[in-house]
Amino acid sequence: MAYPEALTAALGGVTVHQLRRWRAGTSPVLAPEASSSRPILYSFRDLIAIRTVANLRADFSLQKIRKALAILHDLTDVDHLAHYRLFGDGRTIVWATEGEQVDILKRPGQRLLITMTDVLGEFQGWTGETIVPLRRPKAGIEIDPDVLHGYPVVEDTRIPYSTVSGLVTDGLDAAGIRYFYPSVSELGVTGAVEFDHYVRTYNSRDANMRTA
Repeated sequence: MAYPEALTAALGGVTVHQLRRWRAGTSPVLAPEASSSRPILYSFRDLIAIRTVANLRADFSLQKIRKALAILHDLTDVDHLAHYRLFGDGRTIVWATEGEQVDILKRPGQRLLITMTDVLGEFQGWTGETIVPLRRPKAGIEIDPDVLHGYPVVEDTRIPYSTVSGLVTDGLDAAGIRYFYPSVSELGVTGAVEFDHYVRTYNSRDANMRTA
């Protein structure tokens, strides 16, 4: 199961509009590996890469990020962007490898010693939005690449959050949902509703977040 644009944007810390800009042109920041034709679908690896770029975007322009990625291509045989641990220290963009950190923007190739950031955890986006943690975006909801290919599910189940939130929208309460899905806890129902609200609310701001 892959991620549609709206879910990718909400978990990635970007907007749907920005995703479209990032995959455009002859040198896209990221081309979705799940599906590049409509409907556009992103993979779990794509999502990690998008969070990486979104985290960098808090300190660097998209032009500088593109430059750093071009330098990374020159320094190594670039696989999927999710393969690389990239982060910023406020001054330059750093590529973390085994046992060392390498500058890939200001002084390409120079070794550095700085504290790394975790793009899988909660972080502040460049627009001021708080981006939820990737592994557990809401209490009762988890994301595991080995479960439904990383699609958000109710914790300790293989049931998509959207299935549960959809049932709530249709009028079922927690007891009614557990009748159909006994493994879904009350916390899972609450988490599914809260996460669905987060995704919808986040994407409703798209029109006000169209700066890259």
